[in-house]
Amino acid sequence: MSVSKKIAIETFDLTKKFGDLTAVDHISFKIAEGDIVGILGPNGAGKTTTIRLIIGIFQLENESRVEIYSEDLTNSPKELKKKFGIVPEVSNAYSDYTVWQNINFSGTIYGLSKQKIKDRANILLNRFELKDKMHAKTKTLSKGLKQRLNLCLALLHEPSILILDEPTSGLDPFSVNIVRNQILDLKKEGRTILITTHNMQEAQQICDRTLIMNRGKIIADESPDNLRKKFKPSSILYFKIKGKLSSEQENELKSLFHLKTEPNNHMSVITNNPLEDISFLNDYVKKQGIEISKFNLNETTLEEVFINLIKSDSKLNTEDKK
Repeated sequence: MSVSKKIAIETFDLTKKFGDLTAVDHISFKIAEGDIVGILGPNGAGKTTTIRLIIGIFQLENESRVEIYSEDLTNSPKELKKKFGIVPEVSNAYSDYTVWQNINFSGTIYGLSKQKIKDRANILLNRFELKDKMHAKTKTLSKGLKQRLNLCLALLHEPSILILDEPTSGLDPFSVNIVRNQILDLKKEGRTILITTHNMQEAQQICDRTLIMNRGKIIADESPDNLRKKFKPSSILYFKIKGKLSSEQENELKSLFHLKTEPNNHMSVITNNPLEDISFLNDYVKKQGIEISKFNLNETTLEEVFINLIKSDSKLNTEDKK
């Protein structure tokens, strides 16, 4: 029997206006405990404003409400905010402090004992490969090292919810790899993670669910795989055969697939079930005494889906204003 997960974060009619601009437009969603949920959208879509409403930086408007583990954030904000570990888009570490001084200061703010700070610092500095930078001033660190320090600061008090605003933006590949792997490890530990990102590949790799925003609204809410299947279900399977198909064999394959023949024995089929169709093609050509020399699958990417969704939504918005 499956056990339903607790709801770590739930928003109700979340709204934020800046003058005549509605940055976040009456959005409601839930995030289950232990899930990684990504908020995707173009610049100005409302991603960061949504984050700031959830963590209490911006005041909630009208009937908007945020619940953390079923408790209203406005009723006990100080206690509920302790459940958050936050990595903002811009580093919140003090540039003239060393790595250790930043950690010690943050630990004091959280009310941790000296021994607890020391123990947690040792774990986190090793985890994020910052041990040898412990006495370096933050302003001397590269962007990638600063971001790893930001993660250390966010995790110092062992929060159950981690909120990351563009955590890998502008980082070198080595730091990106460390940050992504750590995010996945934190999920294994049971932490709930809400992340904003412009990186579609990143979202496809690590997110359980993606909320796509445009003009302050959520226009899609699915797992990356479901989004790809739902909004662009077909992929293209390319393959090359050794030898040549007879006209009968070619006609039979065309009756089974959307087969297209290319020069030099290259062929392609449109497929909704790549693994099944690869297996079927392998079995079929073996029975016919034909060998496939290579397969190449061109799958629909989350980026393609994202671009199509934003274009469609923007087009609808333009037509509505006519």
